Amino acid sequence: MIEAFTRSPREVDLLSWFTGPLVPTVFGGLAVVYGFGIALLSQGQEIYLPLELASVASMAIGFVIIALLTSSRRLELTPALSIAPAAFGWIGLGHSAFAHIQSTEQVELWWAPVGLGFLVAALAPYLSAIRLLVIGGASTMVTIAATAAMMTIGARPEYWPTVTQLLLGAGSVVVATVAAAVFSSQVVRRTMEWAASAPGPVLSSGVLGESARRRILRQELASVGDRAVPLLERVATAGIVTPADREQARALAEDLRAELVERSNRSWLESLARRMNLTVIDQDHRADRMNRAQRSALLGLLQAAIDRSASAGAPLVIELRGEPDGSTAVALSTDVALPEGRRLTLLAPHYVTLRAAVDELEWDAGEKLRLRFRLPPDHSKS
Repeated sequence: MIEAFTRSPREVDLLSWFTGPLVPTVFGGLAVVYGFGIALLSQGQEIYLPLELASVASMAIGFVIIALLTSSRRLELTPALSIAPAAFGWIGLGHSAFAHIQSTEQVELWWAPVGLGFLVAALAPYLSAIRLLVIGGASTMVTIAATAAMMTIGARPEYWPTVTQLLLGAGSVVVATVAAAVFSSQVVRRTMEWAASAPGPVLSSGVLGESARRRILRQELASVGDRAVPLLERVATAGIVTPADREQARALAEDLRAELVERSNRSWLESLARRMNLTVIDQDHRADRMNRAQRSALLGLLQAAIDRSASAGAPLVIELRGEPDGSTAVALSTDVALPEGRRLTLLAPHYVTLRAAVDELEWDAGEKLRLRFRLPPDHSKS
C-alpha cells in the first residue's frame, strides 16, 4: 500500500487526539535536559561552553517550531514542518561540532546527534514515512560530516577506528530515522486498513438518524390528529354538520395544510432542531444532501454536544453554506466553555466516524467548541 509511505499518521488521524504538541514537547524536553546536563558535566574536556549552550538553544527552537505548527491542527504546513525544525537541528549540530573541536570527549558521548535523533523522532506523527526518510537521511549525512570534521580538525584521541567513529556519531540519527519511518508507515497502514474494512453495524448504520426523524414525524402527525379529532367526534355525535362546523373545518384544513407544507419543506436537521437545543442555519436545505453515514455521524456528535451544553442553557449552532465548487461548508459552535480534557472526551468518540464521512474536518483551540468540515460535491464518501 503506497499510501502508507506517502501519508502521515496525522492525516489519517487518530494520533492528533493524544499527540498534538505533546510529542515535540516531551522529546524537546529530553533533548534540552540531556544536552544541558552533558555540557555542564563535560567542562574538564576542553568544550567551548557558550557555543555548546547555543547548540542546545538551536535544538530547542526546532522542537518549539514543531509544537507551534502542529498545535494549529491544520495539515497545510507540511513543507514548513519538514524544513524549519531540521534546519535548526542542523545549526545546533554545527554549533556543537565547533564547540568540540578541541575537546577530548569520546564521540560516543557527544550529545548533539542524540538531540537531532530526538528531533527526527518528534516529527513521526506529522510527516509521511518518505518525508521522514528524506529528512533523516539528510540529517545522517550532516552528522557524518560534522563527525568527520571534528576528527580531522580536532586533536581528540582515537579510541575507535575511523569508520566506527562515524557510525557512533551518526548511529542515533539513523536509529531515530528508521524508527520514525516504520512508526509512521505502520500507523497509516493499519489505520487505513481499519477504515477500509467492512464496518460493523454500530458504525455503518444510518438507522440512528432515520429513526430519530421518523419518531419526530410521528409525534408531529399525532399533534395534527389531536386538532382534527375533536371536530370529527362532535360531528359524529351530533349526526349533522352545521355551518359552524363547516367553517371550523375549512379553517382547520387551511391551518393544517399550511403547517404540513411548512413541515415538508424542513430538512431533516431542522426537524431535529425542534426537539433539541439546536439552531440550524440552512437556507438551501443542504442537510438533505447528506448521506446516511454523514447524518449518523453528525447526529451522534450533535447529541453529545447538546447533552454537555444543556446544563448551561447555551444553544448549539450549526450552519450549512454552499461553496462555488458545489461542496457544502459546515460550521458547528457553542458558547459553552469546555476545558481541554472535557472537549476531547466529547469529540473523541465521534471524531473518527465523522472524519471518515466528511472532508477537511478541523476544530479551533480554546475552551469553546468550534468545529468545521466540508461535505464533498458528489456526496459519495461513506
